[in-house]
Amino acid sequence: MALPNALGTALLVITMLDPAAGRTHLATSSSCPAPRVVSHRGYGTENTLAAFADALDAGSDRIELDVHFTRDHHPVVMHDATVDRTTTGTGRVADMTLARFRALRTAGGERPPTLADALRLVRDRGGRALVELKQVPDARDLRALRDIYTDLDARRWASLMSFSGAALRAARSLPAARGLLTSSAPSPSAAEGLSFVGVRYDRLTRERVREYRAAGLSVYAWTANDRDAWRRLAGYGVNGVVTDRTPAYLDWARSACVTG
Repeated sequence: MALPNALGTALLVITMLDPAAGRTHLATSSSCPAPRVVSHRGYGTENTLAAFADALDAGSDRIELDVHFTRDHHPVVMHDATVDRTTTGTGRVADMTLARFRALRTAGGERPPTLADALRLVRDRGGRALVELKQVPDARDLRALRDIYTDLDARRWASLMSFSGAALRAARSLPAARGLLTSSAPSPSAAEGLSFVGVRYDRLTRERVREYRAAGLSVYAWTANDRDAWRRLAGYGVNGVVTDRTPAYLDWARSACVTG
């Protein structure tokens, strides 16, 4: 289905994330109205190195992932506060040492990664990352996070985001773009001093996206998994769509680029 011609000018380049050199991806331009894809926890078994690699191999250049901190202050990739749902182990990440966390396995036998492992893979594949802080980091957590960003020179390609204003305030000293995640669509003032917002896709309107963009905020919509939603969000002018269906989204986006 052809998209309305107005979509051709709806999108701008995401200001905080430059295209990765040497990668083939869909540009956000007047000739391609499709927002950039952000692979939600990768593509496959969530928040694993295989899922991140598969998303990048499918053509994505942006990965969303989730971070908790172990008892000994290491940032690790896990969505839930406990490991029960996604691994064969049990217990809270915050109560585990790094050694215990690294001994865990998913149902498929994969090892849940550390943040350093995940970001290194994304960097080496020429990708970008959106790193969600699932808890408020303390001083030692922040020191470990800062060391990783310094070692990998990640500040330009790995943004930090959270539903927690306290977590974002705690991370304000880190040299990376920061963004507010929200289930609603608050006024732009709620994200004052930040670079972007990540809003639940069915709470966005064209007018609210326009307000965010006028305030200098990039806009990500999460987590949209069907063509009707993708088409609507493109019409709103969002910068990126977070989805579980990376290959399907990219197929749709290529069609949008041809027919937009």
